[in-house]
Amino acid sequence: MDNLAYFNYSREHLETLNDHFYERKMVILPSTPSTENLLTKNFKRMIDLITTFKVLVNQNTEESNKLTNSIVDEIIDIMLKTPNINYTPFSQFFMVYNHTYSQFKSFDENKRKEFIYNMLIKYCQERHDLYLNHGYTNSILQVVCDSYSHKRNSKTTINKVLAILAPLSLIHIKNIADAELDNYYFLPDKGNKKLFDNFLEKFNLKMKSREIEHDKYPDIVFKHNKEFYICELKTMKGIGGGQSKQIVEINNFINYSEESSSFHYITFLDGEYANTIFTSNMHKVARQREEIEKSLKRNPNNFFLNTAGLIKLIKDITIKK
Repeated sequence: MDNLAYFNYSREHLETLNDHFYERKMVILPSTPSTENLLTKNFKRMIDLITTFKVLVNQNTEESNKLTNSIVDEIIDIMLKTPNINYTPFSQFFMVYNHTYSQFKSFDENKRKEFIYNMLIKYCQERHDLYLNHGYTNSILQVVCDSYSHKRNSKTTINKVLAILAPLSLIHIKNIADAELDNYYFLPDKGNKKLFDNFLEKFNLKMKSREIEHDKYPDIVFKHNKEFYICELKTMKGIGGGQSKQIVEINNFINYSEESSSFHYITFLDGEYANTIFTSNMHKVARQREEIEKSLKRNPNNFFLNTAGLIKLIKDITIKK
């Protein structure tokens, strides 16, 4: 398999503008304003509770303090039991003070109460009246949900690659004893890190790229017809400093080989920046492309592919005897 031929095939078959693997169908709102679901119902309830909380805090009496504590408890209950409540303005406000909804959920009961109370105080001072004046709206829940689409890309990229691998009829293994089988895959960075460590030891693999990026785990490892493929998956958008750093990382991934030619390192890159890497004449990008090609020439068992290149590779190894 000529890795430069697959690189050039990728360059000749760029990413499409609308990749169906990344279609977002996560709708969290009911279809009409007159219809409620648990999220919209509890969002409305939270707004009322926050308004009441603000009034009671200002009263600062023994009775109002008791009621304030009960409001904190009810808000915590709503936030723990309502799917997608993290998309509400109050939950998003946590990030203003360098906290997250996930952190809130990890706190014990006493710390949750302290945290929510303090956040409510700041939210009432800095945001609640502002949002009331402009009008709270359920649509913001869907807007915030959509804005988190990029955070779901890594999982979608894995699902995309697994779909491309489907013709190989791979089974998902979870134990190193199964590494003697053929036609399998596992996901080191998604719960199979120990298995990958055992995999490296079993086959006496060096994976020298880890000397630069310590504790680096690939996304997918699969075996077919006695050949092993260790894959790093990236979805990248436009040009920027972060992209340059990632390109250095993924080029490093294919810059080393194992002694056995049966082991292949694959960098799979899709998204807008994949097209940039293959076509741009900007000095920085052209230099990145040259470094990738040098790595491929030094390591003929490794691959740098976009979607079309990966599909062709899988098609070719499917029919290879």
